[in-house]
Amino acid sequence: MSANNLKVVENASEDCIYVYTLGCFEVRSGGKVISNNCKRSQQLWNLFKYTFTYRNKRIIQENFFGILWNDKECDNPVKALQNLVYRLRMLLDYKGINKDCESIINFSQGCYSWNNESDYWTDVDEFEEIYKKANVAQANDDFINAIELYQMALMLYKGDYLCEDSYNEWVMPVRNYYHRIYMDIISRLTKILKHYGRTEDILKVCEEALMIQPFEESLHVIYIETLIGVGNMKQAQKQYEYVTSMIYEEMGAKPSTALRKLYSQIKCNGNKNILDLSSDLSSIQKIMTDSSDSNGAFFCEANTFISVCKLECRRAVRTGKVVFMGLITVSKAKHRAHDSKVLAKSMGSLLDMLIQGLRGGDVVSEWSETQILVLLSEATFKQANMVLTRIINKHEMAYANGDILVKILLKSINDCD
Repeated sequence: MSANNLKVVENASEDCIYVYTLGCFEVRSGGKVISNNCKRSQQLWNLFKYTFTYRNKRIIQENFFGILWNDKECDNPVKALQNLVYRLRMLLDYKGINKDCESIINFSQGCYSWNNESDYWTDVDEFEEIYKKANVAQANDDFINAIELYQMALMLYKGDYLCEDSYNEWVMPVRNYYHRIYMDIISRLTKILKHYGRTEDILKVCEEALMIQPFEESLHVIYIETLIGVGNMKQAQKQYEYVTSMIYEEMGAKPSTALRKLYSQIKCNGNKNILDLSSDLSSIQKIMTDSSDSNGAFFCEANTFISVCKLECRRAVRTGKVVFMGLITVSKAKHRAHDSKVLAKSMGSLLDMLIQGLRGGDVVSEWSETQILVLLSEATFKQANMVLTRIINKHEMAYANGDILVKILLKSINDCD
């Protein structure tokens, strides 16, 4: 099977109905789109979508009532449902679908069901079938065929299942199912492509996928890893800055561990490339004193923070300089139910406030999912406590509903022994 076969199937039969669900919903029959008037017949097409989604099940009448009318009053929902089914049958059967069967929608023993004997084609069945064939090819080490099949499946996935029905709960299980397949295809395909050194193809797969799923962090991770692999550190850093900014602005979340590790690789490889080009002391000094990222406190990983703290302990013993370390803990209020998303958003916001609010000589590190460590130099206990309290108060104003509690513990590292 080739990509061209997917296009030929649309003209296979004049009597066939073609249902597209991955991305924008569309129903075609006789070479024409018959679902264009969705706004004027919203309930009619909601009936179609629900029946078609669960086409392998028999659906009791009561299930349709909540889907079609929700909380709106309906004097006679049974009769209203019968009228809708009749209208839908007339619309679909009129298009020549019902030549060899009684109707495209059956009714038996109080249940409606999609007639699977009717002549129809749908993108999700094709998508899943190609996915299964590709998995078999991969398992048999037929990697070239697997690549072609996975690429064909990706061509069919133009968006989430019935994406325009994002607020309908009944769609979610099916949508998540096909989304999981989609992400598994990308994972499998990029691993095979990496094995063959086809980095340009990996980048193309990720770029096309990110147009459909811009908030899927795992796609950004694969993309950045590939950029690092080909030595394109500049583009890798731009992509990192783009995704972390987008995730924070849209969801209030901080960069994941995977993204932060990639950022460390970008910085490490970027500096290594520069140092390889010039080994004189003045060039190295210029790199070390680069002030392009010197706004606010210095943010680092936990291991780096430990090393910095040990160095400050040694310096404090020798110079007598007082340096304070603060432990900031974020937690949910006891009277509130635990919500990891609220905590993550709060931590991301607080981390950003600390980095921006502290001085260039201070150090900030995320110690755990609910704790942040800070190192404050050139400050008395009163000054250090005042600065941290000011930032915490600012943070609490953003969470004035009382969901989040923040505690500060402040101690001099001169007592490190």
